[in-house]
Amino acid sequence: MDDEARVVITAIWDAPTPWGDQPPEPPAPPKPTTTNLKKLKAARKRVEEYSAVLRSDAFDDWVRRCTDTASEPREWTRATPLYESYLRHAKTYGANRPDKRLAKEELATETAWGKMMGSLFGRKRKAGGNYYPLRLKRDA
Repeated sequence: MDDEARVVITAIWDAPTPWGDQPPEPPAPPKPTTTNLKKLKAARKRVEEYSAVLRSDAFDDWVRRCTDTASEPREWTRATPLYESYLRHAKTYGANRPDKRLAKEELATETAWGKMMGSLFGRKRKAGGNYYPLRLKRDA
């Protein structure tokens, strides 16, 4: 390497950085756009819709063992007795599980129960409350 090249390389190494003694600040993160917020809201809505379809084992077992499909609209049952029957069944179902901790997790709140019912059966709103096209079996 000749002397002239050494001088240039040394001058480059010894020169101050373009930003001074401090390293440059990282760029600020981009602000969320309304498009991203709309996508997030849409995703949350889809999650809520899918969660209504997801049902617990206790719920499926209750539908299978304790209810019959009503053949006529006059046979439809109010939500309250159906939910009370579900709670009695779910407590028994959970008590028979090997892991007792899961017994409480199997009990759905009224809202969650209503969403599970709505995902399977149509609902009719009347003055007395919500009615579902189900009949309770005897001793349910």
